[in-house]
Amino acid sequence: MSRRIKIKVRPQQTIPFPGICVHCSQPAPETMTVRQRYGRITRLVDVPLCSRCTGERNRRSAEEERLQKISWLLSGVLGLLGLAVALLLTPAELSFGLRLLIALLVGGGLATAVLWGFRQPIANAALPEKQAIRQAVTIEAFSWRATTFAFENDLFADRFTELNAPRLMEI
Repeated sequence: MSRRIKIKVRPQQTIPFPGICVHCSQPAPETMTVRQRYGRITRLVDVPLCSRCTGERNRRSAEEERLQKISWLLSGVLGLLGLAVALLLTPAELSFGLRLLIALLVGGGLATAVLWGFRQPIANAALPEKQAIRQAVTIEAFSWRATTFAFENDLFADRFTELNAPRLMEI
């Protein structure tokens, strides 16, 4: 069960975090970026992470590797195919530069769509340890004056609450 903590914080304002890992409470020399998006606004926050958890977060499962390789192959093939078809189907009256630009946009769009489509399946294929580290902290909500965090680690949540006591808000 996660603990929700809401603090007063404006965009671009620094949020103090304890010097321990958000996942395992070990000393944390590194950081992990947590992001949440609402509409066109994205909130990015760097939370502390220990070296071991950073290593686990960077490891990939065999399924992740396989899906990533398939996504790159499919995006390359569809990008080139879209480029070729768009070049062939654009009117010959247009200049070659304009035809090439249209073809590049079509090919790039197809390649981007394939990579975007594989993004979630690749994330779902992550190792359980990696998924646990990613879920150790989430930004549940944010506005121009407050951010609500959800922490899985109670010790980290307690220390975070102590550090940000003057900024605490009721949920």
